[in-house]
Amino acid sequence: MWYQKEIEQLKPLVRDVYKKIHRYQLERTSLFELQMREAITQTTLVLEVFIEHIPAYKSSYIKVLGRQEQLTSSELIMCFDRAMYELHLYATLGKTIGKYANEAPWSKELRALLNERQEIESADNSVSVEELFLASGKVACSGHAEGTAVVILSMDELGKIKQGDILVTTMTTPEFIEVAPLIAGLVTDRGGIVCHAAILAREFNIPCIVGCGNATKVITSSHKIRIDAISGIVMGCDNE
Repeated sequence: MWYQKEIEQLKPLVRDVYKKIHRYQLERTSLFELQMREAITQTTLVLEVFIEHIPAYKSSYIKVLGRQEQLTSSELIMCFDRAMYELHLYATLGKTIGKYANEAPWSKELRALLNERQEIESADNSVSVEELFLASGKVACSGHAEGTAVVILSMDELGKIKQGDILVTTMTTPEFIEVAPLIAGLVTDRGGIVCHAAILAREFNIPCIVGCGNATKVITSSHKIRIDAISGIVMGCDNE
């Protein structure tokens, strides 16, 4: 397989980067930022091998990582996550899927690697379940939020989100950054503490619960909900 050596190099490097991103986002010390930047630098050296085999607009994210001294920590985190997203998605875009897959055989392995972030981790079920309980999951960014739920199942629906809404979705992709400044809270069906939704929420300080499993099925758009991103539970408001 093409670039099997590079893929094997990437696996531990990418896992390490996401661990260091998570640690930095939790404490945001200069030491943890430095360690995160160093890990991204090492990983970028391997990612650069793939630049000539992907479209320019996709490879631009990898190129920017090579100039990380010009990026704030937040810009760097989101850029790295986008670079990985674009690299592993390359084989599934467009109408000629077979052609892309043949030209980018590494994508399947990268997809499996990044899908590790979507594993649903068991939540703490010691919390008492009340009558208005809707869902529970893993706390990705702590806090509390109350607002109108907006269930989003496709990118075409992002325009429905208004200031102060709570976004409920299966999982997020980099395009969701456009609505991040609007939402008061974020709930997902899938994901772990280093999935895209978790990283996005911590950068924008949005109370977030991931890995609920069935949030998009049990929560209805336009209903008022309250998320407790301390205990990891989502509740319907009393007036519903």
